[in-house]
Amino acid sequence: MQEYRKLLCVNKIRETKRLIENMLIPILALVVAAAVVGYQIVINFFPIIWKINACNLRICYLVFGFLILYSFGVCFINVKPAIIIKPASLFFIQEKRIRQMISIKYIGLTLKDIIFSIILSACINGIHLNRNFLFILLIIFLLLNTTNLMRWKIYHANQRRDIGIWLLFSIILVISLKYFFMCIIIDIGIWMYMLVYDFGVLEINALKYEDEMQFLEKVRIAQNFNNTVLLDQYAKEKMVRYLQRKNKVSNFLYYFPLIWKAQISIYRLGRNWIIMGMILFTICLGIYKMPFYWTLPFLQQEEIRYMLLLGSIFAVFRLTLRSMVQQLDSILEKATDGLFIPISENRIVKQFMVIPITIVCGEGIIMAFVVNSSIAQILLGCAILICATVLNLWLEVKYKNFLVKKDFILSIAVFLGALILTK
Repeated sequence: MQEYRKLLCVNKIRETKRLIENMLIPILALVVAAAVVGYQIVINFFPIIWKINACNLRICYLVFGFLILYSFGVCFINVKPAIIIKPASLFFIQEKRIRQMISIKYIGLTLKDIIFSIILSACINGIHLNRNFLFILLIIFLLLNTTNLMRWKIYHANQRRDIGIWLLFSIILVISLKYFFMCIIIDIGIWMYMLVYDFGVLEINALKYEDEMQFLEKVRIAQNFNNTVLLDQYAKEKMVRYLQRKNKVSNFLYYFPLIWKAQISIYRLGRNWIIMGMILFTICLGIYKMPFYWTLPFLQQEEIRYMLLLGSIFAVFRLTLRSMVQQLDSILEKATDGLFIPISENRIVKQFMVIPITIVCGEGIIMAFVVNSSIAQILLGCAILICATVLNLWLEVKYKNFLVKKDFILSIAVFLGALILTK
């Protein structure tokens, strides 16, 4: 066992050395970028944190919201193992030793959660070692650590029924700022239950976990040797590996199959544009809401920050519509190339529109809620965006040449919808 641990350490050193040799320039660029960002944080960010004297509830709930969305994503959408182990360890070491190794890795994961919780608690409450600082630190730590335990359980047990426990935990966590002692006891109980279950009861899905670790090891080796051909191949393989294997089709989708096709196409191929838009909106919202960004000279005026926020919302809807149009073109091109679709062109467009309208409305409601818009603004803005979406898809099919020339009209309609949602 001691010899094996020595081999693991030597192998880790060799991998690091090879990575530095093959990726020296990108690593140096990242180090320089990190040094510049770190210097700006020390100069501009720390003085603002020192000046914070009380807990900012608005920023606190905003941070909780983003963490809960992250928790939902890693637990129920993109489920991957929280703990990574070398595949050789799984092959050579006994199960008892593997559990000990997993426990050690979990301790390291817990230390990372504690450090991250301290940073976020300082950003919300300031660097003051008082009761509010410790309360917020404990709440954030419980959310992050329970998320890791829950995703580990869901990955190996292949059960998503834990959404009830996750929902209860998240709701209690949010209201714990007002009813701290009663709520925090329940959350600690859920955290202890997950801890005992994961390390005392849960059976590791050895075949699935070993296959996952072997794939990650292949990717790591290709990165170390800077083999871009293999990395491109593994990226395509990764898309196939994480596709859902089972889908329950309702009777509604049986009679309207292109709604199902639109959902699958957008999820597999078109979601990157939507994700890019939402990331841009999140960054601009942080700039608009958080005062420590306002120390930068070009962000001191509120009008500039508002235009950045408005531009990000406009970008979200334009990128979303672009993604939808690409998928609709793909379906119609397949029909033109010979794929038999026993549905008329008009019916194809009508069925396909359901998912784009749903996504656009969902994005509009989320962003309007974040910027505190009224119900009338939400209804009017969503109505304009729905009309722009329907018109865009219809013109794409019927009058594509006209759409290319007059696309600025749709852009104005989308911009008007974004303006109504935020004004």
